[in-house]
Amino acid sequence: MRTLLLIVHISGGAVALGALVPVIVSSWGTGIRVTRRHAFSGRIYVWAMVMALAAAYPLSFMIPSAFLGFIALFTTYLVGSGWRWIRLGSERTVTLGRLLAVGMLASAVFMVIAGVSQLRDDDQLGIVLFVFAGIGTALAIQDLVMLRIARPARHERVALHFGRMLGGAIATITAVLVVNVSFEPEWVVWTLPSIVISPIIAVRSALVLSRASQS
Repeated sequence: MRTLLLIVHISGGAVALGALVPVIVSSWGTGIRVTRRHAFSGRIYVWAMVMALAAAYPLSFMIPSAFLGFIALFTTYLVGSGWRWIRLGSERTVTLGRLLAVGMLASAVFMVIAGVSQLRDDDQLGIVLFVFAGIGTALAIQDLVMLRIARPARHERVALHFGRMLGGAIATITAVLVVNVSFEPEWVVWTLPSIVISPIIAVRSALVLSRASQS
């Protein structure tokens, strides 16, 4: 069973990463108009992530690995929130959005606690948990603020969608680096996706919002 779950988890992650490139390339521009290529690749990305996450939860207990479990929670929030904003961003799903955000905030607390414990044991993965807890907290608070608006404007939802989906990519790439790359200090490699992709999220979101305000 563990071997099968590993195959499902790794396969889902690989397909998601493969779909991410056309998703990003086809979305560059104002981001308001969605191409068919972007929508198609985006669906592949989401369902591949669902497959990877479905296997990650039982694996986190079998291995066991608290880190894998927390990464799965973090990624579930990001993909779920990103999908909700672009596909289901209406008053009917506000409760779902709030549940995802509150769940992320609660997970962040436990991620920090686990991170402290890991650092005490000289496990540098604790630094990664701190970084992800910070990112998750910031995005969850932003969600709760935006959810006070019954239905934000489309360009606002596009920016929220983009940030969360790329956040999911950060988590996925980090997990790949943790398993496959050996480098000292380890935390430098593990936080590299966050360092590289986070500014892209910020610039891209600002671009969408500024171009929309000019139109």
